[in-house]
Amino acid sequence: MDRLVLSFLGEFQARLESGPSVVIPARKAQALLAYLACSPIETHSRDKLAALLWGDSEQSCARHSLRQTLFVLRSTLDPVLPSILRRDAGGVSLDRSRLLVDALEFERLAHEGTPETLGCAGILYRGDFLAGIGAGDQAFEDWLRDERDRLNELAFDVHGKLLAQQWKAGLLEAAVTSARKLLVIDPLEEEAHRVLMRLYMIQGRREKALQAYEKCAQMLRQEFGTEPQTETKALLAEIASPHFVKKPRVALMVDDDASVTAAESPAAGSRASGVRSRVRAPRRTPAGACARTADTD
Repeated sequence: MDRLVLSFLGEFQARLESGPSVVIPARKAQALLAYLACSPIETHSRDKLAALLWGDSEQSCARHSLRQTLFVLRSTLDPVLPSILRRDAGGVSLDRSRLLVDALEFERLAHEGTPETLGCAGILYRGDFLAGIGAGDQAFEDWLRDERDRLNELAFDVHGKLLAQQWKAGLLEAAVTSARKLLVIDPLEEEAHRVLMRLYMIQGRREKALQAYEKCAQMLRQEFGTEPQTETKALLAEIASPHFVKKPRVALMVDDDASVTAAESPAAGSRASGVRSRVRAPRRTPAGACARTADTD
C-alpha cells in the first residue's frame, strides 16, 4: 500500500512513497495538511480548523474557506490515495497509518539518541519547520512558531551530541561540519562560534579560525551593535599569537549524555557555565563536545 510522504523540515514537499510528487497547490491547503499530520490530536472539528486558519474572518466566511480548502485537498489526494482525508460528523482527520512525516520521524530518532539515530535525525533536519509558510492568522502563527522553536532546539541538541561523538572518535572534519550546522540553526550563538574556532585551531587552520572570529564579530555588530564576549576575544588573542602552533588532540571527559566534565573546554564561559545567549534561552551546551587543548608553547 502506497503512503504519502510529507516533508515539513525546510520547504513543504509531498510525494508518494513510490516516488511521484504530489502537488498541493495552495499555501492554506499545505498549512492545513501539516496541522492535521502533526497535531497530537488526530481529529479536529470544522469550527476549530476554521478559527485556526481564518480567525480574522466572520464565522460563515471562515467555514466557507475551510470547505474550499478541504475540497482542494480531497481533489488532490483522492486520485492517488483514496480516503486518506477523512471527513465526518466528528470532524476532519488524516489516516495516519498511510503517512510518513519527516518532522515526526526526526523527533523519534532524536529522542532515541543512539549515534546511528542521531546521524539520521541530523540528515532529516533540512531547515525550519514549514519554511516559507505563514497562514497570516494569529492562532496558526502561534502554533507554527512554537513548533519551529521546539524542533529548532531539538536540532541544535542533535548536532551538539553528534559533535561530541565525532570529537571522541577523532573525526575532526565531521565535527567541523556539525559546528557549522549549529551556526546554520542559530547564527547568533556565540558559543558555537567559539567551538568552530577551537576546532580550526586543533587542525592548525589558523586563517579559518580567524575568519570564524570575524564572521562572529560582524554578525554581533550588525544584530546587536555589540562586541564579542571576553571569552571569544581571548580565544582570538590565542589564535593571533605569533607563537600559534597546531594544537594536539587531548583526551576529553564526556559523560553518557555527552555533556562536558572537563575543567576546560571550548565552551569555557558558555551558557553551560551560566552565561546566557543574547537572544535565546539557555540550551544544553553543544560546545562541550571538544576539550580545550593544553598549551604547548
